[in-house]
Parts: sequence; structure tokens; C-alpha cells
Amino acid sequence: MILDPQLYALFLTAALLLTLAPGPDTMFVLGASLGSGARGGLLASAGIMTGLLVHLALAVAGVSALIAASPLAFEVLRWAGAAYLVWIGVPLLVRAWRKRSDAPAPAHEPMSTRVYWQGLATNLLNPKVVVFYLAFLPQFVSPDLGHAPLQLLLLGMSHWLMGLPYLCAVALASGAMAGWLRRSLGIRRALDGVSGLVFVGLALRLVFAKRKPA
Repeated sequence: MILDPQLYALFLTAALLLTLAPGPDTMFVLGASLGSGARGGLLASAGIMTGLLVHLALAVAGVSALIAASPLAFEVLRWAGAAYLVWIGVPLLVRAWRKRSDAPAPAHEPMSTRVYWQGLATNLLNPKVVVFYLAFLPQFVSPDLGHAPLQLLLLGMSHWLMGLPYLCAVALASGAMAGWLRRSLGIRRALDGVSGLVFVGLALRLVFAKRKPA
């Protein structure tokens, strides 16, 4: 047996609660869906889920422990992530505050993989995700069973498999609503403003994030 059944059951319960609790990933997908429709939200979800796989691989390899132990690395990730989110959000706020005559919007905005890379970048630049994989997952590893890296991998993949359908559901639901609401120019501008505020708010959340002492 690779995983302790009792620990795994506790992990699944805790991971489900953490997945359903609105957090930065949920808010980013929501903002992307409001700004670019359901497809944008799905691309953002794919980027975030790719980022989580990278974090999990680094945690299994032990690299995350080195990053989390370095105050400088934490600060670099924190400020880089905040700056990137501001870079995404501010143009949306500017577009929302333009005059109606300056903001003609096509019926269908062109979509590219840009939103995917934004989701990936914001996830990779979030130091809280590093700390999550370093501090949360190992609590459910049973040393007596051995194969700690494999246990960590299975726990991380379980959490990943929970997050994937959840983020996709958020993207589809909010994207469908945004598509209907964007028929009105005024509402479209309001959605741009909300999306911009979400991204800037996430940036402020990173700015004021505190590194927990080891």
C-alpha cells in the first residue's frame, strides 16, 4: 500500500474544501472568463493547471523547499507576480473607463493562447503555491510506508484532479454569463472593469502576502 487510507481520506476532505474555497486561481479564471468568454476562462484554467503540475514536479524534486527557505526568492516571486497581474489588469481598467465613442467592440473578440500563458505565468509566480505544496502535502505523507516522493506525487495529482473540473466549471458558467451580458456596451465596459479590478486585487493580495518563518 502506497498511501495511508486514513491520511488519504483526511487529505481528500481538506483538499476538496480548499478547492471549493474561492482563491486566486478561481478569481483569475473568473476574470479571464468575464474578459474573454468561456474559452478564455478555459485557457486560463489550462495555464493554471499546467503551473500546478510544474509546482508539483518541483516539490517532488525538492526544489520548492529551497525556494521557500530563501527570503530573497520569495520576495522576487511575490513582486514579479504582482507586477505581472497589474500589467494584465490596468489595460482592462483603462478600456472600461474610455468614452463610449472610443470603445467600439466587435461581436467576437479574437482569441489566442495569450490567456493560457497568463494563467501559467501568474501561477508560477505565486509564492503561496510553493508554500502550499511544501507545507500542506507532506502532512499527509506516511513515513512508515516509504516512497515519500511517490506519495507526494499521488497526493498532488489527487488535488490537481479536483481542481481541473472545478476551474472548468467556473470558466464555463461565468463565460456563458459574460457572453450574454456583453451584448450591451455599458455592461461590457462594466465587465472589463470588474476583470481589471480582479487582476489588480490579486496583485495587491500578493504585495501584502507575508512569508511565514520556517
